[in-house]
Amino acid sequence: MGPPPNFQLGPKACIRGEGYSTDSDKKPEIFSLDPCNQFLHWKEGPKDILLIKKINDRDVTKDSKELTRWLIEEKSMNVFVEAAVLEEEQIKEDDEFVDIKSKLCVYEKSKCNQQQIDLIICLGGDGTLLHASSLFQESCPPVISFHLGTLGFLMPFSFTDFKTKISQTLHENIGLTLRARLKSQVLVKEGGENIVDAEQLILNEVVVDRGPVASLVYLDIHCNGQHLTTLIGDGLVISTATGSTAYAAATGASMVHPSVPGIILTPICPHSLSFRPIVVPAGIELKVSLSPNSRRNAWASFDGRNQVELDSTKTIRITTSVYPLPCISHKDHLRDWFDSLAECLQWNTRDFGERKYSSNGDT
Repeated sequence: MGPPPNFQLGPKACIRGEGYSTDSDKKPEIFSLDPCNQFLHWKEGPKDILLIKKINDRDVTKDSKELTRWLIEEKSMNVFVEAAVLEEEQIKEDDEFVDIKSKLCVYEKSKCNQQQIDLIICLGGDGTLLHASSLFQESCPPVISFHLGTLGFLMPFSFTDFKTKISQTLHENIGLTLRARLKSQVLVKEGGENIVDAEQLILNEVVVDRGPVASLVYLDIHCNGQHLTTLIGDGLVISTATGSTAYAAATGASMVHPSVPGIILTPICPHSLSFRPIVVPAGIELKVSLSPNSRRNAWASFDGRNQVELDSTKTIRITTSVYPLPCISHKDHLRDWFDSLAECLQWNTRDFGERKYSSNGDT
């Protein structure tokens, strides 16, 4: 079992559930709340909304303008957007949107802005949610996601009934899925000590691979200070349960429900038939470093970004963060996940002529 998450979700929201007090001063030593009983609780009505959208997509921009006008005019909300949104041609050249554009607030990745946002609304694909996660490196407000992208595995809501879904989120105790994130640190050896050179929270995975070099990479993997094994191969994927359906699934890992506490280690083309993917407890500390036997350096990337060259002086340290990404559930945390498996990944879907059977039992 991993460390108990921080129960404060932005300035005005927290988790409500059986056996759990919404009093922030009463935190259990071990977090064991049944995921079926996790609900969003508003201490006071939300007012400041951060709208994160897929940039330079005409269809998404059209829907975002409709949503923004509704939030401001009918819900009296303060709407924040990133500066890049205001520079889109569909926004700049729309004379009918000028009155709304003048009321938008520009969101900057600062402590002040982060502490002000009550709710995040995502429009786009899974990359939009990953971007939202990267903006909040500590406590994150609740997130409601509408799929308008190419896959949308992590985005359970359809935009067609956005008014109903957002209104429910603003006023009701709606279900939450707490998506665990990894705290990843790049350690650099200086004067015999390891100094933290960079730190970030990861929603999907940390990948350590051979990069542009053709030869195999040798990686030493340590677990709670003990040498676990040495990987010889193309690399290693260290993922959350959320990330198990991304790169990890493509490299052969099992798909893990996001409520399952654990860290998945998946080798990339290992030079050993017996090196299978494994799941380790969420509370452990992992360290990945270049083996002294490695002939080449490795490269590390974090949710597909911020690539770092890993030489003999650097180590990647990974633990489970206490700051999860709280996502609003559509139906419930279990059905949402299986629906996404069936609809987006076509999991266990078979076509028998006119009758199509899917994993959720529908025909």
